[in-house]
Amino acid sequence: MKSTSKQKVKVSLVSRSFQSRIQGIGTYSKMVYEIIKQNKKIQINLTSQDNSYLLKNNPLGYLFYCLIELPIKIKKSDVYHALSPMEALFLNPNKTIVTIHDLIPIKRAKSLKNKLFKILFNQALKKSIKCEIIAISEETARDLEEYYNVDYETINVIPPAISENFFPTNKNNEIFTIGTISYLENRKRIDILINAFLKADIKNSLLLIGGKGPELENLKKIANNDLRIKFLGFVPDHDMNDFYNSLDVFVFPTIMEGYGLPIVEAMACEKPVITLEDGSIPSDIKDKTFISSKSNLANDLKNRNFKCNLKSNLKFANEHSLDKTGQKLKKIYDSMI
Repeated sequence: MKSTSKQKVKVSLVSRSFQSRIQGIGTYSKMVYEIIKQNKKIQINLTSQDNSYLLKNNPLGYLFYCLIELPIKIKKSDVYHALSPMEALFLNPNKTIVTIHDLIPIKRAKSLKNKLFKILFNQALKKSIKCEIIAISEETARDLEEYYNVDYETINVIPPAISENFFPTNKNNEIFTIGTISYLENRKRIDILINAFLKADIKNSLLLIGGKGPELENLKKIANNDLRIKFLGFVPDHDMNDFYNSLDVFVFPTIMEGYGLPIVEAMACEKPVITLEDGSIPSDIKDKTFISSKSNLANDLKNRNFKCNLKSNLKFANEHSLDKTGQKLKKIYDSMI
């Protein structure tokens, strides 16, 4: 469809959620919306599970949303942007852009529940690769080439942006403060960090853990009521900059990430970041962190052995701007109209 100069282009953004509290997809979707709404030539339709008929943040509710609600809720538009593959199941491939974050459901399906989801996610990916593809990292693009035989040259690699509200405040701590933030699930391996912190037994220290998730109660048991370990729960957007700036070091012990945006956010606050050697994280991000191991993490924390090039990392983080990402998205949207 070719729009006239007086017509607004109708773009449907389709996601699980546009709330940052709903894992990483919520943060990404909110970011895309904030970028697109600045374009006065675009009329945006939002479709998400945020106003679902069933419970929002659980697997059954998400499946109901994807398979039953979406075909009913999606409004007629000139362009559709599915902000993850699952939302592309019922969209017209010729009018659809799909963001593919990672292939974690394909590569890490161990439990019965995850194996069942893998079957559906695989179908969603097969539909998605017929659409215009955005991959958030080079690694994801290469995985699509390897697992689904997608021509790498046809994939748009667009890293996610971070909020402009992240900046260093150069706060000095009297207490050595270690921190992490994520959706608290097994894949994030926060238990490794807690055990390393307890083993290091650093005098005058704190461990701050932000986020909620199914592993929260198990992690509290591991922490064993140690008063130095603080579970902060969900940290709202307006407090995130203060959270990162309250730390002396940010630790991200995940086993696998499509991108690892919290790492970039910590870098934007000029904080050193520790990752683990067996963690699968895009190399252009991981190489800028201090890479420890499960066996060495306690010693590295105790000896404060986590030197990073903070100035270079700050510059790298600042490249993840809304404006830069917006320009790249606009080119793709324009090509679809």
